[in-house]
Amino acid sequence: MLKRLVDVLAAAAGLLLLAPLFALIAVAIKLESPGPVFFRQERVGRHGRPFRIFKFRTMTVAPPSGGVPLTVAGDRRITRTGALLRRTKLDELAQLIDVLRGTMSLVGPRPEVPRYVAHYPAEWRERLLSVRPGITDFASVRYRDENELLAQADDPEREYIDVILPTKLRYALHYVDRPSLANDLRVLGLTLRTVFVPTLPSPTRILGMNDRKLWLWLDQAMSTLNPRNRAIAMVVDALVILAGWQLMYLFRLGFERWQPGRPPYDDAVAAGVALCYLIFLAVTGVPRGPWRFFGFDDFKRIALACILAGTISAVVVLMAQLSGVARAVLLLHPFFCILTLSLLRMAYRMVWEQARSVASGVDGEARRAVVLGAGEAARRLVGAIHRRDGWTVLALLDDDPAKQGLRIGGVTVQGSIADVVLPHLLAGATHVIVAMPGAPAERRAQVIELARQTGLPVLSVPSKLELHDAPEALPT
Repeated sequence: MLKRLVDVLAAAAGLLLLAPLFALIAVAIKLESPGPVFFRQERVGRHGRPFRIFKFRTMTVAPPSGGVPLTVAGDRRITRTGALLRRTKLDELAQLIDVLRGTMSLVGPRPEVPRYVAHYPAEWRERLLSVRPGITDFASVRYRDENELLAQADDPEREYIDVILPTKLRYALHYVDRPSLANDLRVLGLTLRTVFVPTLPSPTRILGMNDRKLWLWLDQAMSTLNPRNRAIAMVVDALVILAGWQLMYLFRLGFERWQPGRPPYDDAVAAGVALCYLIFLAVTGVPRGPWRFFGFDDFKRIALACILAGTISAVVVLMAQLSGVARAVLLLHPFFCILTLSLLRMAYRMVWEQARSVASGVDGEARRAVVLGAGEAARRLVGAIHRRDGWTVLALLDDDPAKQGLRIGGVTVQGSIADVVLPHLLAGATHVIVAMPGAPAERRAQVIELARQTGLPVLSVPSKLELHDAPEALPT
C-alpha cells in the first residue's frame, strides 16, 4: 500500500513538472516524422495481465524487421530525435502514465512482450509476475547499453534469449525476493546517476597524478635501499622534532608573543631535546624500519621513544631550573612528535603503495575484485592484494548481519553474498574472489556458482583440504 501511494504521488508530481518537457518532445517527434507521439506495445503485467505500455516514439512508423520485437543500435528506423531520446532514456518517462494508471510501478522488473515471457522458467514465472513491472530496475542499470550489445551479435534475438534475458530474470528475482524501500531508493539513485550524471575527470587526472612516468620514478626511488636513507630519515625526524617544539610555543604563546616570550637559551634547549629524541629513537630501533613498511610495531616504537625522551627532557629541564621553558611545551611536545612522526611515515607508505600499484600494472590491466566472505581469510587476502600488484578490492560481502558496514583492511562490507549480482556492487569489477576456505564444501560450491552468474572470472581461496591435496596433484 505504501509503495503504491509513493508511486501515485511521484508519478502525478512528475507528470505535472515534466509537462513542458513532454510538450517539447511531442513537437520534435511530430516535426521529424509522421505518426503518433506515443509508441504503444503490448506487455505482460502483474499476474500475467497484458497491458499496452506508453513510450515516446523514437522510430518511424514501420513494422519491425522479421517480426522480432527488438531494436539494436544503428537501426535505420530510429529518427534523430529518437536517437537522442533513447540515449538519454527520456522516451521511458512516458511510462509515468502507466504508473498513474496502476499498470506499472516506478521500480520493478521491466515488463516483457508475451513472446519473451514464454521463455521464463516455469518455476520462476509466478514469482516474477507477482509484482507490478517498473520503469527501472537493477537490470535496466546493468543493461543500459543493451542495444549496442545486441548490435554486436550475429543473432540479436538468440543473444537476448540465451544471454541477456536470464541475467535480467536473476536481477528481477533478487528484487522480488527482497522488497524494501531501501532497494527502491538504491535503484532510483543508480538510474539517475547512470543516466544524468556525466562522467567527470577524476581529481587525480586533473592534478596530473595519472602521470605513469612520475609514479614509476617514485616507485624506483622509494624502493631503493640506500645507505644514506637512514641518515636522511634521522635528519627529517630531527627537523620534525624541532618544528614541533616551535609549534608548541606558538600554540602556547600565540603569534605576538611567540618569539619575545621564549627565553634566550630556548634554542639550545630545543637542540638538546631533539638530540635526546634521536637517541631514544635509535635505541628503540625506529630508524631500522623502512618507512614504506610502516606498521603498528613501528608506531609502538615511536610512541615509546617519544614518551621516554619527553620524560627525560622534562626532568632535566626542571632539575636545571630552566623556568623560562613553558611547562605546556614540555607536556604536549612528546604527543605531537608521536603523531607527526607516525603520520609522516604513514603518508610515505601510502604514496609508495600507490606508486607500486601503478608500476605493477604497467604490463597488464588493473584488476578490481569483489570478495565474498569477510572472515579471517578475507582479511588476510585484502591485506595481501588490496592496492598492490595492480589489484583493488572494491567490496566485501558476507551473510553475517553483525559485519555489515564494517571496514576490514580499508574495504567496507557492503551487503550479503547474494547481493553479488547487483550492478552497483559489480560496477567496475573484473573478478569475483570467494574467500571462504572454512565453509562446508556444499556451501562453497553454492557461493562459487552464484559468483559465476556475474559473468566475471571467479577465483577462490583454497581450503586446508585443497592445500593438503594440492602437492599430490602436481606433476612430478
